[in-house]
Amino acid sequence: MEVHHHSHTARKKWTHYFWEFLMLFLAVFCGFLAENFREHQVEHKREKQYMVTLLEDLKADTILLNTTIKYWAAVNNSIDSVTDAITLPMPEVDLRKAYRHMNEALNYWSFSYNDRTITQLKNSGGFRLIRNKTVAYKIIAYDQFNNDAVRNIALQHNKFYENAVALRSRVFSEKVITEIYKKYDLSPAPYAANKWIDTLVEKNKVPLTAENQTGLFFEFKNALIALRRDYENNMNWGYSNLQKLIGELIQVIQENYHLK
Repeated sequence: MEVHHHSHTARKKWTHYFWEFLMLFLAVFCGFLAENFREHQVEHKREKQYMVTLLEDLKADTILLNTTIKYWAAVNNSIDSVTDAITLPMPEVDLRKAYRHMNEALNYWSFSYNDRTITQLKNSGGFRLIRNKTVAYKIIAYDQFNNDAVRNIALQHNKFYENAVALRSRVFSEKVITEIYKKYDLSPAPYAANKWIDTLVEKNKVPLTAENQTGLFFEFKNALIALRRDYENNMNWGYSNLQKLIGELIQVIQENYHLK
């Protein structure tokens, strides 16, 4: 009778399983680290791209804000010219000077910031990508100041503006104002236009009694003075703070992200 011997497989030592587990763990862990590193790299790249476009927005805001401030300086000069021209009683009013500066004095310009990148940051949850808390805080502060203070100041100033325009239509001829605008746009008409303006005024007299005319001119001048004062006390304050916020935000972005 033949006897069959069963072959025995040598049992693996526990250290073998330990090394297999360790190698598997290291492979998974290294894969996790590699993926995590890749995600961080992608996020850092997105973060920097946000800062590049935000810096572009801020530089555009700087140009627009500076232009707005220069514009309002010209407007305020024309407001001063119109109020200087209205010297009561009525025979002392320099209608020609008032008409020459009227279009610029009651033109309106408002600053609106470029919220392209900030809107993307808010809508896509991009603020979580910003590692520097100072940068994030200054972005939020800039956005809030534009949406709260600047917007409310503009709304208030618009009320003074609408009041002045309504009174202008009661004491000045819109026909004369329109004809001057057609010829000189929003720029003040030159002294050489006085004779032509006299002719327009004579053809387009405002039908008011002397008493009513004096009272309305007084109201209109007061409305212009109030409009001018609101700019100095409120809009100018808002624009000055915007310049400061923009400058600080540009500086921290350039320093922390090595941008120009």
